[in-house]
Amino acid sequence: MYGDFNRIVVQLVQHPVMHKPLSDLTYTESELAYALIRELIDLSTEGDYTLLDYIQMARLEYYLGELSCKINCIREETALHYAGALHLLEKGGFDLGIKKWVELVSLRIENPKKE
Repeated sequence: MYGDFNRIVVQLVQHPVMHKPLSDLTYTESELAYALIRELIDLSTEGDYTLLDYIQMARLEYYLGELSCKINCIREETALHYAGALHLLEKGGFDLGIKKWVELVSLRIENPKKE
């Protein structure tokens, strides 16, 4: 498994997706990048994930959303990738809920910076 994972990482590093903005990728380049990232996700087994692992997986899932939108623009598929990225962040311990937002904003309001 690690050999396949490492091989795909090397292919991704050598792929134009690493050197061009998403908007400049050809359709074929976008499809290949999507396939490589999908393989990386499939090879990553969720075991003893650390916070960093969840963040890294969320990055991959988010970029799949970006590529999915460029390749075929099926909103449902794209939304699933973005939702998957958020889900991974939550599993990693990030509280993305509105209660946490209010809590943090309240702290700022209570303790404004002195200038």
